[in-house]
Amino acid sequence: MFFTDVATSTAKALLGLLVLRCVLVWSYRILFHPLHPYPGPFIAKLTDIYGAYHAFRRELHWITQRDHEKYGSVIRQGPNKLVFNSVAAIHDIYQNERLLKAQAYLVTQISPKIFNLFNVIDRKLHRTKRRIIGQGLNERAMRKFQPVMMQQVNVFLRRLVQASKDDTVVDMTELSAHLSLDISVELGFGYNLGLQTDEKNRWIVNAISTSNWRINLYIQWPFLKSLNVEKLLLPFLLPRVLQYHRLVRDMIKSRSAIAEHAKPDLFSFVSGYKDPETGESLSPRELWSESTFLIPAAGDTTSTLMAALFFYLSRNPGCYKRLATEIRTTFSSGADIRSGIKLSGCTYLRACIDEALRITPPTGTTLWRDVATDDNLAPVIVDGHIIPPGTRIGVNLYTIHHNEAYFPSPFVFKPERWTDDSISEESKKMMNDAFTPFSIGYRGCAGKPMVYLESSMVIAKALWFFDFEQCDARSNAVVQGWSK
Repeated sequence: MFFTDVATSTAKALLGLLVLRCVLVWSYRILFHPLHPYPGPFIAKLTDIYGAYHAFRRELHWITQRDHEKYGSVIRQGPNKLVFNSVAAIHDIYQNERLLKAQAYLVTQISPKIFNLFNVIDRKLHRTKRRIIGQGLNERAMRKFQPVMMQQVNVFLRRLVQASKDDTVVDMTELSAHLSLDISVELGFGYNLGLQTDEKNRWIVNAISTSNWRINLYIQWPFLKSLNVEKLLLPFLLPRVLQYHRLVRDMIKSRSAIAEHAKPDLFSFVSGYKDPETGESLSPRELWSESTFLIPAAGDTTSTLMAALFFYLSRNPGCYKRLATEIRTTFSSGADIRSGIKLSGCTYLRACIDEALRITPPTGTTLWRDVATDDNLAPVIVDGHIIPPGTRIGVNLYTIHHNEAYFPSPFVFKPERWTDDSISEESKKMMNDAFTPFSIGYRGCAGKPMVYLESSMVIAKALWFFDFEQCDARSNAVVQGWSK
């Protein structure tokens, strides 16, 4: 009885202390915190659970859009977080070298001492990595890699040929994912994953989607990872985790077994390259980390873009007809479609790609940056707001791309907005400044040339060889052969 009473009293005391702490902390965050004047959802002022909850529901992008419409161009989305929705903020944040990539991205580290381009915080280390990895993603590397890319694109076209012969419905989201991941794995590891021709490894598509969802959840609320909730789920997750690790191991083993320059892949372009400024190179472990990161980064980005563009073209017959006409009059044959002046000269194709990137950005999240707490220089100012040290700030890509001040009728697929000469130069500049699907500044996406090359070739070839139309409301399309 005595021990029961002691345990009960202790539990009550601990509960009381917890409640008192919450009251004190929450009172401070509401009334006295440096960010207390900024509007935003009440729960977000108290805890980062607000962002994590909506990330869990996969709706944080449009919730952020809704909150901006309700509270204005600057909202408080967490106790120490501000989200902006203006062109001025984009440049004040992402072109400001005093701001650090948020510590929250460290949740993606596989090992405490191994960083990749996505999670490296240190500016100097990032620049070194960027210059080295850039050797494998620049336009010169893409020209060398193009024959491998073309082989995968031809497999994609053969799948469409079969669908055309069978007069069947195809899910372009699925086909785009298989194609893009096959290409990104070829570039990262020189390995044929075979998603387009074999069902064996297609589980990786859902695995990457789940991983992206999980990473976003942790970035919004890093404390969640420290709870090690995943250990409770390990019995259920372990088979798939081991399956993924075995696949990566096989890819590394396969590539290591052949000569360094046997294939035009990241290993060939980067291995042995030393940064001209620092003299540093990537260790094999760092290189494989970058290659592993490249799989979802390049594959998911490009597949989202292509699936979105097929979706919008099938629902906008005027845009579809204009683009098909441009492709079919520019090229004399499907084999003629490759990187070069003709492809880059297809201005309406580029406009359609940019409009798909705008309306459905592959990364619809907020790219967080931290204001250093030990920075004794002048205050950081973002769009006229003095930002207190220790604040996490960013611009949500989905929201800025749907800001009516920069993009009239923002939810309408309108490629002409990028080519219309009647639009004033000032409006064009504002629109181009707000268009940031690959971010800007020194942290901008290194894979931008690859995304544009791959998507341009795939869309151009698909429209040269085929006609397609909307099948139903689930973003599918019926594909039919077209002959000149």
